[in-house]
Amino acid sequence: MNKKSLVLLASLALVVLAFFLLKRNNRNTLNGNDRNFEFASTDKIDKVFMSNKYTRAFVILKKTGKSDWTVNDSFKASIYQIDVLFEGLRKMRVKRPVSKHEINSVKKDIALNGTKVEIYENNQLSKVFYVGNNTPEEMGTYFMMENGKEPFVCHIPGFNGFLSARFYTNTEGWRSKSIFSLKAEEIKSVQISWPENEGASFAISNDGIEPVLSVAGQPMKNNTIVNLNSLRTYLRLWENLSFEGFPIDLEAPDIDSISRTIPLMRIVVTDKKGQRTILDIHKKGIKRDSNIQYDDAGNPLPYDIESYYAFINGNRKEIVQIQDYIFGKVMKENRDFMIKK
Repeated sequence: MNKKSLVLLASLALVVLAFFLLKRNNRNTLNGNDRNFEFASTDKIDKVFMSNKYTRAFVILKKTGKSDWTVNDSFKASIYQIDVLFEGLRKMRVKRPVSKHEINSVKKDIALNGTKVEIYENNQLSKVFYVGNNTPEEMGTYFMMENGKEPFVCHIPGFNGFLSARFYTNTEGWRSKSIFSLKAEEIKSVQISWPENEGASFAISNDGIEPVLSVAGQPMKNNTIVNLNSLRTYLRLWENLSFEGFPIDLEAPDIDSISRTIPLMRIVVTDKKGQRTILDIHKKGIKRDSNIQYDDAGNPLPYDIESYYAFINGNRKEIVQIQDYIFGKVMKENRDFMIKK
């Protein structure tokens, strides 16, 4: 083979090598770790840590059972919110690389204000990335992989919105609002106390063949004094009782003051695993935003009749608001179960 042919073959080999290297680099840029934010499946995820650089707020979501999660090792997490997050992780895709004219500002913003997201699978760190602001048209969100070279715009194809709202560090937003979620057969006992009217208090034992109502410690006979069907119906009302939210107009001194007042009623529900949930319900004063402020005679009401304040499991530093529409059905007196004569 002459020298000219060797030079030609060498040149051809260099061109082919350059082609494959360029193709591989392009493939790595488009499909490599720098942009591999999504998860094909979220079944193995058992922990998510998110922290915001600007606010320094953080949230730790941990799986504690088949479908149970906790927030910061202290509160039960909202399964709905977990599902929304996981849906985003499965469906999100890279929409486009960040353009050259915006890349510096995007990187700077992520460095100063981005939310760091750590995803763990089977107790092992699986992926770490940063979530930035939304694009100007709010149809995408800036993402950048930890140690990545460049950020990308991510979105959910077909979804008119942005992803940043799913990666937040507000603890209250992740908390489950459920207080009682028990089926009748899971309940061992219910105790209802009316501190200002003890004669109305009662207890229901549900660990026998039939539930039994007791008043002042004395069992009442079913179908003679007590309507057994009313008891059974009452025990079916504890499956989905949730609080409305956290009153934003109350400061710590206000909460402390309310906690020192005598509660309107106390609810204690014990399940058959021995888990006890206590709810102290307090009257809520009339506010400017109270829907009903006068009685039928036109007199000002002293208390809100549509909502109450409440403390869960003796935590006097945190107050929640509950609705009469939700809890009114279990706020009974013992006379409500008696056979009418």
